[in-house]
Amino acid sequence: MPKGGVARRATVINGVRASASEPVLLLDAGGTLLGQALADATDGAVIVAAMNAMGYDALTVGQAELQQGLDTLRKRALEASFPILSCNLVIGQDDQPIFDPYAVVLRGGIRFGIIGVSEADMGWLDSLTEVRILDPLASVRRILPEVRAQSDVVILLSHLGLEGDKSLAQAEPRIDIIVGGRTRQILDEPVLVGGTVIVQAGYDGEWLGRLDVALDEQHRISQPLVEIVTLWPEVADDPAMTTLADSYKQRFLSQTPAN
Repeated sequence: MPKGGVARRATVINGVRASASEPVLLLDAGGTLLGQALADATDGAVIVAAMNAMGYDALTVGQAELQQGLDTLRKRALEASFPILSCNLVIGQDDQPIFDPYAVVLRGGIRFGIIGVSEADMGWLDSLTEVRILDPLASVRRILPEVRAQSDVVILLSHLGLEGDKSLAQAEPRIDIIVGGRTRQILDEPVLVGGTVIVQAGYDGEWLGRLDVALDEQHRISQPLVEIVTLWPEVADDPAMTTLADSYKQRFLSQTPAN
C-alpha cells in the first residue's frame, strides 16, 4: 500500500493526542465504511472496530455507508462506540431520524455540538424504499437552535461536497466549522465563508487532516490552521492496530486450500 492504512493513521492520531495541550476531537465525514477489500468483506465491521480503537468521536452517513443496505449499517452503529449521525436521513412517512441527528461532546470544559448531514442524491436510495433523504439545509436549520443551546462550538460533519458546504455556510452562518467529504479534495488551507471554517482531507484514508483553532472567552473561532498529513510508508504502523487488522484479514481474506 503506497499510502494510507489504519495502522499508520493510529500512529499519527496517538502522537497528536500525546502532544496536545488542548481538547482533541477525531471526526469522519463519511464514505468510509466500505469500498476497500477488507472493509467490503466484513461489511464495514473492520473499519468500525478500528475507529473504536482509535477513539473516534463521530461519523456521518454518506452513500458508501448504505452500500450494503440499512440493516447492515444499523448493525455497524450498534457495534460503534461513537455516534453515527445524520439529521436528514429518515424512515417512514413521519420523518423519524434513522440515526441520531447530532451529538454533544464535552471535552476540556468545552461543549462541542456535532451535526451529521448526508447528501440528497444517493445513487442507490431507490432500492431502499423505506429510506428518504430530506433537504440538507432545511434539516440543518431545523436542528441548529437545539444544538446551539447545548453547545459552545457547532461542527457540521458533512457529506455534501465542497460546493454544497460553501452554499450551506453562506445560507446558515451559525455553524462554526464544517468538516466535509465526498468531493475528495485536499484543502491545504481552510475555506472561510463568513465566520465558518470549512476543511476537507482527501479520500480512502490516505491522508489525515488536522485543524487547529483558537477560541476566545465567548468561544469564537480564530486563527484556523490546517495540516494535511500524508500517510506514506515512512509513517510507522501502530502495533495494536496492525494486530487488529491482521486478525480480520486472517478471518475474512484467507484463502481456503484447494482439495
